[in-house]
Amino acid sequence: MSENNISKNKSFGRVYTPDYIVNNILNLSGYILGNISKKHVIDNSCGDGAFLQEIVKRYCEDFLKHNHNKMVLKAELEEFIHGIEIDQEEVLKCKSNLDQITKEYGIEKVNWDILCADSLMVDKFNNKMDFVLGNPPYIRIHNLGNSYHLVKKFNFAKTGMTDLYLVFYELGISMLNESGILGYITPSSYFNSVAAKEMRKYLVTNNLIEKIVDLQHFQPFKATTYTTITILNKQKIHKNTEYYQYDKANLKPNYIHNLSIEDFYLNSFFYFAKKEDLTFLKKILLNKQESDIFVKNGYATLKDNFFVSDFNFSSKYIIPVIKASKGIFKQIFYPYDQEGNLISIDQLAKEPILYDYLLNHKEALLKRANEKNSEKYWYAFGRSQGILDTYKNKVAINTLAQNLKDLKIINCPSGTGVYAGLYIISASKGYEEIKKALYREEFIKYIALLGKYRNGGYYTFSSKDLKAYLDYFFRAKEIENE
Repeated sequence: MSENNISKNKSFGRVYTPDYIVNNILNLSGYILGNISKKHVIDNSCGDGAFLQEIVKRYCEDFLKHNHNKMVLKAELEEFIHGIEIDQEEVLKCKSNLDQITKEYGIEKVNWDILCADSLMVDKFNNKMDFVLGNPPYIRIHNLGNSYHLVKKFNFAKTGMTDLYLVFYELGISMLNESGILGYITPSSYFNSVAAKEMRKYLVTNNLIEKIVDLQHFQPFKATTYTTITILNKQKIHKNTEYYQYDKANLKPNYIHNLSIEDFYLNSFFYFAKKEDLTFLKKILLNKQESDIFVKNGYATLKDNFFVSDFNFSSKYIIPVIKASKGIFKQIFYPYDQEGNLISIDQLAKEPILYDYLLNHKEALLKRANEKNSEKYWYAFGRSQGILDTYKNKVAINTLAQNLKDLKIINCPSGTGVYAGLYIISASKGYEEIKKALYREEFIKYIALLGKYRNGGYYTFSSKDLKAYLDYFFRAKEIENE
């Protein structure tokens, strides 16, 4: 991996770990007094040493409770505490920070085992660590440049648009000895991302998940990343996972339940919540009874500020459209006939004002990454989604909600489009029935349990998520009541 490339990316998005999170992870992992002596521990992306500083403190305190030979302590610090960091400047900071810690215990000139290296190319620690602890880097794989192909060699990175932190899980697990424990704070997106499918399967198949702390909407970092603390145990015997929620007032995990794999591993995704809530969620996600409901994404023009406007001219190619995210009606230039075929430019040219409007924006429209990459389609929507349903009755809905007041469920008659959200089509269920099904606390509970967090305490959901709920509501409940 190109050191300059990764260093540049990591420094651009480096996330420093608060002390309370470090202590949470060490405590949950069992790196506590009485369980530290002569245990190998590593932070494989150590930065300036947030984890290693607390690790060194704990090691010194544990050692000095039963032995006051500081030369032996110095030797053990050199032998059992390890770090890897790709940025030379951070390595120097880390060593300096650790020196400040050991000075407090009367120990100087420790030869710290902190490698300045690319962790993905280091194997000297494999199968040797009692503890792997840290906060691995979060870098989307498309930002890795020349490192892309190296990262994609890892099993946890073979699917989808992965993130570097997934690879660090694989790397960390490979460093553990037969009884080793891994404790990381990472994005919780691995619970439900396509990219993490292989990782989830591996963790479950090998019975590694000891503890999960879902921080939900609480954000310990300035970046808008939703995180979880994950504790893996290579020697885990029982099949349960301890589930915690985060007490943001006291900055510590709060134990909720022991969960079985069957409780939280549903349809190849992870869902963590109270046991009774997961039972409710399971009814929806594992329901096989389908209704005639279809849920689809609205128009994707890839240039809304051109297609959607308060037009100061009239045209038969301008139709009403609902901005589902806001629940408001607007106007959209719609260059299609009732069968969804693109109107020819010659036909559009018969309306001079409209034609001038098009030509004035042609250059900007050509810059879009259109589904059909041809100059012939320069005035078409960027994607074809939603076009064939324009002349059908629909129900539009937004995809961001915290409570019932946030839901915007709008009747969308034939000839009206939808963008910036979803729409629902059903031959048997009308607007009032669909609205009644969704304006329920049960629906808000469902989208919260999906765990797709957004800023401000909101949750989002996909077309697939919404269809699953409506199928359950209209079909499974009907069968239950028969």
